[in-house]
Amino acid sequence: MKKVLALIIATVMFMTFFMTYGFADDLITVKSDINNVTTNNKYFVISGNGQPDTYVELILNDNLNDKWVIGDTGLFAKLITLALGDNYVMLKAVKDGKIQIVKGHITLQYKDGIIQVTVDTLEGLWNKLFK
Repeated sequence: MKKVLALIIATVMFMTFFMTYGFADDLITVKSDINNVTTNNKYFVISGNGQPDTYVELILNDNLNDKWVIGDTGLFAKLITLALGDNYVMLKAVKDGKIQIVKGHITLQYKDGIIQVTVDTLEGLWNKLFK
């Protein structure tokens, strides 16, 4: 009987330990739209709010871009530099053993519009010369 009771207590303690650690949905809220966004600007601001003392990692294209702890205001804003083409963003928030992951996809079409300006300028020059 003592062995059964000890087994039940050990099982309950084991389950309690693992149930307190898991995924959380409310550690951070990203206010910037990062889902399937297309932009012409190579600079992009990711902002939002979260619970104070939450550790956040910003991963851009599988590389750690930045990490910080959310302060007492609960607000955060981070500037990232996008690469031409597809950019995959992931924010990983951790607090008290709880983890929240927010993923996004941002596409940079042209770096600062340089290609578009060049095409427009050449088109305008062509039209002035041959019209």
